[in-house]
Amino acid sequence: MSSFSKLDDNIFLLSVLKDGEEAFSEVKIDRLAIEIPEDIELTEYQYYVQKVGFYLVHTISWCKQLDLAIDLLSNFDYSKKNASRADHLIYNIENYLIRIKSVHDRILQLVNAVFHLCINEANVNHGVIVSNYKVQHRPEIHKSMKSISKYLNDHEQIRHTLIHRHSLIDKNLKKIEIFYLNNFEHIDDEEKVKAYKYVRSDHLKRYIADKKKEFNLINSSLFKLIDELFILLKPEYERQKKIVG
Repeated sequence: MSSFSKLDDNIFLLSVLKDGEEAFSEVKIDRLAIEIPEDIELTEYQYYVQKVGFYLVHTISWCKQLDLAIDLLSNFDYSKKNASRADHLIYNIENYLIRIKSVHDRILQLVNAVFHLCINEANVNHGVIVSNYKVQHRPEIHKSMKSISKYLNDHEQIRHTLIHRHSLIDKNLKKIEIFYLNNFEHIDDEEKVKAYKYVRSDHLKRYIADKKKEFNLINSSLFKLIDELFILLKPEYERQKKIVG
């Protein structure tokens, strides 16, 4: 089982999903609707459960995409000629590195919802959430959030570079890129071509194996931190339910 799929069994998620089913059991909404129709008036309790559920599901979905990103490193379709093997690999590595730091943004939105802070999502950031007096009065949650932030900070600079400055610069990745620029049409000796392709393929396989190991370790550690936070958020969720209910 991939790391973040295990969040499906987290007690916090199971509780929120159960509450959502009960709270909206008599509310008729099109299953394909992307927002609640304006003519449906929600109670504060329904609003709260829906908001928490929304951000919780989207946080988990984002995390699962980090597992998927690892699988995509090696699913290149050689029958398609619109991108080279190197292009495909670079894209998916950069995709992972950009996405991982954004987990923190999802966590902040979730905490905003659970504590019922009602801060506009456009104004949610780390400083606003961790400095909020409600959050600070839950030291175990505050500590857990800071642990996640600290862990993800290692990837913040590379994400900033990829988004605002330039593509990933990696010596071994550059070597793969150069390898796959060559189609060997200028070499008549088939044995030489076969040897070159073997070296190219071997280098690619070793690089991908190393990257998968690296990213899987990151995901595994991040899963533990997020799973712990979710468990800590459940009692706060139960407290807030009583207040709004």
